[in-house]
Amino acid sequence: MSNNYVYASYKGSQQGVTVRDLGLDQISFINTGFDINGVAAGADNDFYVASANNIYHYRTDGALISRMTFPDTGIIYTSLTVRGDLLFATYKGSQVGVTVRDLNLTQISWFATPFVSSGIAAGPSQDVYLAAGNHIYRYKTNGTQLQDMTFPVTSINYTDVSVLEDRLYASYNGSQLGFTVRDLNLNQLSYCNTGFNISSIAAGASNNVYLTSSNHIYNYSTAGNLLADMNFPDKGVDYTSASVVFTSLT
Repeated sequence: MSNNYVYASYKGSQQGVTVRDLGLDQISFINTGFDINGVAAGADNDFYVASANNIYHYRTDGALISRMTFPDTGIIYTSLTVRGDLLFATYKGSQVGVTVRDLNLTQISWFATPFVSSGIAAGPSQDVYLAAGNHIYRYKTNGTQLQDMTFPVTSINYTDVSVLEDRLYASYNGSQLGFTVRDLNLNQLSYCNTGFNISSIAAGASNNVYLTSSNHIYNYSTAGNLLADMNFPDKGVDYTSASVVFTSLT
């Protein structure tokens, strides 16, 4: 069976997750009743969301599978991603770092970082990429820092990262607005100026990305061509995060 979904979380006048096809037509939605900082697609008609000191696991039909509440209420989970049988989440507050969990939300390991991350993506070799300010960091899951790509313009702020195959995609705002396409060693291959603030980026099939911005979800080719603009009619809705899963394109 083909499971091709775009998940986008939202807050503001409504709170929840929309489930859409790759053309951004809505399939369903889930009202959660709480603000969501990040959403991550699972591989089995499911997804995970981060909210305050909680990580929730839902089915695409809206049924709650499980909830992990961290006992320290000073912790805020800021972003999360799923790769294989692992979930990775960043957090800030009384502690700052990354947690590595199984898909049942049991913690396997964690490591502290000296910065607050706005986005996380998992690489193919037990490593993670973190967006923070004008930096994109690469870490081993044991906490060893492998790389620090520091953009020379300090007014650039990377908001999110996404990895698909041998490419990393990162959104940014500040003095420039757009997204960058890089190899897994963080060398830039191309970039696209969008002209609007991007809260999150998710790599899609066929060399395209999904971007959230205010009450919009955009689909761009990595060459910089606008493919679709889903403009939600309620301007009080603010899309906070996006995640894509595709198992078949036919």
